[in-house]
Amino acid sequence: MNANEVLIDLLEDNRRRLHRALSIMSDDTVLWKPDGSANNIVVTIWHMARIFDVFLTQQANGDSSDEVTWFRCGWAEKIGYDPRGIGQYGWGMLTGYTREEVAAMPQMTSEQVLEYLDEVYNTVKVYLACTSMEKLQTPASGFDGKYTKYQCIQMALLDNVRHLGEIYAIEANWSRQIS
Repeated sequence: MNANEVLIDLLEDNRRRLHRALSIMSDDTVLWKPDGSANNIVVTIWHMARIFDVFLTQQANGDSSDEVTWFRCGWAEKIGYDPRGIGQYGWGMLTGYTREEVAAMPQMTSEQVLEYLDEVYNTVKVYLACTSMEKLQTPASGFDGKYTKYQCIQMALLDNVRHLGEIYAIEANWSRQIS
């Protein structure tokens, strides 16, 4: 197994675990916030998809924000939300949002957010399957070339794995609240 295949395997494992976890959660569970400053599970999944979307499209490849899956596949129009210019570096991926900016986000369903995540994961999977390791080791367009394209994918993947753990913790806290 080469590095590309390992990344794809980890990506697919994270997707399977996320789908499995959400398949047994109620709408109340995925929309519940442990406290006033926390995010619910749906918002967390949106962030997971969005970080991959931004890191692959804009940071690794240097494409415009119009080329991210959120815009290219019509999600911004369908949901009625343009996150550009919000949060850290104006990337619009939840990092650095104020509570008010999070509260202003339209509420997506778990089905919608999983569909968006799947579209992003599919894009990442195709990119990894079609991009040589040599090309992945070249400097990324973003971050002033400080990181390689591989590292941009790796950072987003590790962030997604960490957030899956967060989702498990939110669900466990919800379960304790209702029992």
